[in-house]
Amino acid sequence: MRLEEPVDLLDGQPGTRYVIERIVTSDTAMDSFLLRLGAYPGERITLVSKKRRACIGVVKNSRYSLGANLARAVFVRPLSVAG
Repeated sequence: MRLEEPVDLLDGQPGTRYVIERIVTSDTAMDSFLLRLGAYPGERITLVSKKRRACIGVVKNSRYSLGANLARAVFVRPLSVAG
């Protein structure tokens, strides 16, 4: 079975549960912020809705609005194919 390539959160489909594969940023403040939200590799996230410049995701039963820069830094795989 071929696993899907990770996509950034803004390329995900609303209503889908994902597992975070990796966080790609060179900004330590952004890294720290995502870690405080509980968004780190291996954690589950549900994409609730998205627009061109933002999305809403649920991490650990908390709902967060992520701007485009944050959402583009979070790479995910659908939970059903995550290993």
